[in-house]
Amino acid sequence: MARSALSVEIYTTGYRILGRLQPGGMGLFSFINIPTKSYVEIEGAHLNRLHQLGKLVARYPKLWLVKKEIVSILLSGRSEIGPISGARRGYASTISHKIHVSLGGYELIGKMETSGKFEFGSVMFEGDRIFSALYDAQLVATLYPTVRSESPAVLFNLAHVESMALLPREGKS
Repeated sequence: MARSALSVEIYTTGYRILGRLQPGGMGLFSFINIPTKSYVEIEGAHLNRLHQLGKLVARYPKLWLVKKEIVSILLSGRSEIGPISGARRGYASTISHKIHVSLGGYELIGKMETSGKFEFGSVMFEGDRIFSALYDAQLVATLYPTVRSESPAVLFNLAHVESMALLPREGKS
């Protein structure tokens, strides 16, 4: 079943791009993590500079972005990410970990789901993923703190990660 185009809010180191992305039938997570394709095509793109968010730089019917330059992709719904991984062994359940991620010029706070204990090395270096997912996330540009956004689902580029920290669970002191 082919999926319709998704409305996305994409952040690079200098721009915010609003537009539509066509992930095909496999879902956005699988589509964006294809290692043999180095770019994505955005339809109906609106380009804004981070330091002048209220001012539209340009509108383009199509804009091509190099994937390694994308810092994060914000989505309007969790289901838009699509399937994250294959089947898990046994009866492993998903555990949600609240984390703080610093990416070149941005901070993300949200929930990451793993099939057990949070392991930084596994998140960052196992497999061939380019992007990872966060849920119920908040994004802030560190140099432009008025640039803020919230999203039920975010894909962020692992190559831009500078650090990650687990945040304390609510109710613990």
